[in-house]
Amino acid sequence: MKTFAWVAVLLVLVGVAAAQDAPLYEPMPLVDERGQDIVNVLLVGLATENVGAAGLTDSMMIVSFNRQARHASIVSVPRDLYVYVPVEGRMSKLNQAYYFGEKNPDDGVTGMESLKQTILYNLGIEIDYTAMVNFNGFKRLIDSLGGVEISVDCAIQDWRLISPELDRTVAENYEKFTLEAGVHVLDGDTALWYVRSRKTSSDLDRGRRQQDVLRAIWRTLRARGTLHALPILWEQWGDLVRTDMPLDVALGLLPDVVGMDTADVSYYTFRIRQEVNNGYTPDAQQRYILVPNREALQQLMQAVVSPATTSQIATGRPTVAVVNATGTSYYDYLARIAADRLELEGFRTTVVHEAGPARQYNHIIDYTGQDKGSPLERLMKVLSTTAEGVRVEPDPQRTVDYKVLIGQNYVYYACTRPIIPPAPEQTPAPNG
Repeated sequence: MKTFAWVAVLLVLVGVAAAQDAPLYEPMPLVDERGQDIVNVLLVGLATENVGAAGLTDSMMIVSFNRQARHASIVSVPRDLYVYVPVEGRMSKLNQAYYFGEKNPDDGVTGMESLKQTILYNLGIEIDYTAMVNFNGFKRLIDSLGGVEISVDCAIQDWRLISPELDRTVAENYEKFTLEAGVHVLDGDTALWYVRSRKTSSDLDRGRRQQDVLRAIWRTLRARGTLHALPILWEQWGDLVRTDMPLDVALGLLPDVVGMDTADVSYYTFRIRQEVNNGYTPDAQQRYILVPNREALQQLMQAVVSPATTSQIATGRPTVAVVNATGTSYYDYLARIAADRLELEGFRTTVVHEAGPARQYNHIIDYTGQDKGSPLERLMKVLSTTAEGVRVEPDPQRTVDYKVLIGQNYVYYACTRPIIPPAPEQTPAPNG
């Protein structure tokens, strides 16, 4: 059934044969779903507060559900990716594909259909359903949950409105705001600022932070048991989220995903000098773009939808107990930061409390004794731990594969992202 989508794309290409630009790339080959029951959902954040405005797609994430394995993958797709837009018949940034479809309603192609066709052409993945929220809808959604709890491993600094109701066009209404490393409960306005900020980071890092907020939303819904009352939630969020997924389809997916924890999800982002490279458009405007590395991009998208068997998932997610071993409860947040960071890297983590001597540096206890295919090196890299900080104690009766003891110095190197540290606060010079 999904192959019919290629027919639609080809028909569009015929209709724009005389378009402004020829595509720089051939259509990406379709990812191989290997006969599995896979549902791909595109989540879109629209950069507008006006429901009736077309706007640009500020954030895009593809969630791929494998119903047999009860497993999901999430990949953030950067808005600056340089792609061929079939509806418009030219090369452009991906975040313009929706706008192109909306600005020409007489063409019979909606903005979302334009975006789906563009993703199919350039990423080789067919989108089954979509869900879209604009700025106001996002803030209201977060506030309806009472905020979301986020662990921040890298402090983020950027300008924000002093108060949400102030005029955005007046420079004096802004202040420099820093969200320090730690565990925070974000309201809707702060969560929107967090997922959009890129003054000290990048668009690719924004994709990672958007995944963090999505994880936080999922955790909140699961903790409250709200997913079991999906029809009520569907009605409550009906004016906040625009989706083409029918309620009966969502209810059909519910048994597969209701027991799925955030640790059951694989997380992917595009990486500089791997899936993409920095570049500029070849026109006179010289706009910044991300140039796709087609081979690496194809491999990434295949990994997103490749069906993983239940046994592969079980063996591929080592368990880690994370302990605050700093000697003070003030640094409890460091254990949570480490646990969430490791979860993104494919580990299943729990934060545990136990007495012990205070440590300066992180320490890893390996209870597996595994050599071939061991994830220990990956664990050491994420936690910036040297070989001297590893102790191997094979235990066939173990309840976890690894234990991580977080030391006080972790506060200085918990941030492993390519982020510019916030500027220190300036102290006014004394008079005289």
